[in-house]
Amino acid sequence: MKTIGVDLWGGQVRGVDNRQTCYATAPSVPSRSMRELFVSAYDKFADLCREVDEPGLALLAVDERTGEPAGLVRLRARFGRHVAAIVGRHDHCDLFLDKHGSLALRHLAIVLEPVKSWRAGSTSVSYRVLDLRTERGFTDEDGKTLRGLRAEGPAFVRCAGHSLFIMPIGDPSDWPKSGNDAWGMLPERVYFDELRGDPKGSLTNMPKARVQNARTHTSMIFRTLGPRDTGMGLVDRGDIAGTLDIAGPKQHGTLSLGDQALRDGVLLGRYVRCDGAALLDDPSLSRVHVLLLHVDDALLAIDTASRNGSHLPGQRNARVIAVERDTELHLGKHTRIRWRWTA
Repeated sequence: MKTIGVDLWGGQVRGVDNRQTCYATAPSVPSRSMRELFVSAYDKFADLCREVDEPGLALLAVDERTGEPAGLVRLRARFGRHVAAIVGRHDHCDLFLDKHGSLALRHLAIVLEPVKSWRAGSTSVSYRVLDLRTERGFTDEDGKTLRGLRAEGPAFVRCAGHSLFIMPIGDPSDWPKSGNDAWGMLPERVYFDELRGDPKGSLTNMPKARVQNARTHTSMIFRTLGPRDTGMGLVDRGDIAGTLDIAGPKQHGTLSLGDQALRDGVLLGRYVRCDGAALLDDPSLSRVHVLLLHVDDALLAIDTASRNGSHLPGQRNARVIAVERDTELHLGKHTRIRWRWTA
């Protein structure tokens, strides 16, 4: 079974020129509620979610301007390895959305953690959503700007003209015939803040539970940091987790990275919003090429829908690569990076 299943409904055509992101005008305020968008799109995606009996995630995008569903990506969780999908306007993105110029070419990364239960009908999953250091980021249901979140249940966000519904899949009974019934079965979404060092995000925000139906369980959503802005320190108080050696066609150098920076996420690429851009002189690299992310005990290199890919020597390009000690990765056609832990 494929790890990723992709369905696009908005007339997207892969293989065309990828226009630069436009920030001239802000996206219009959505006139439809999350519930209206979910219910109106339900008939389009419900069967695709209903047919999955393994734990995973469904990522549904609905165009807020038209109310039409634009695409669905189904991620299937795996034992022992992470799975990821990229959302953006570049035609190499898994969830490829090309109707809003304010959406970045590579806007969001969704990282699904290894599965803990493989029993039939299980929907127990944990995942993170990370903004790839874009101009606007994304917002929660109440319009609060986010740079990252982690969750173990449904999460609904707005991103550059789209509503994104991120929903665990694996139990066909979660998808009744009626969209209104399906909405009523969704758990209450309760938000907390985990924004370390952010004076505006240090307080827990826990809305009062509202009893909507007999299923009163909740979806716990934690607002988190995301990849650090360019210019912010990559090492906090001398806490160096390791070094990243970069060898390109002409430039060679080393980045020292702290543990906290890796847990927030470190972006590599030619674009100015990426770290180490001055060392990445390879024209075959994408502007945002790879995300380094430390999750639990794993260091991951997540290819952010680059044009020429990322891979281990002798292997095919991969979306997610587990980085071991002294692992050498090939980025694009002419760049090599090697990670070394300090201890």
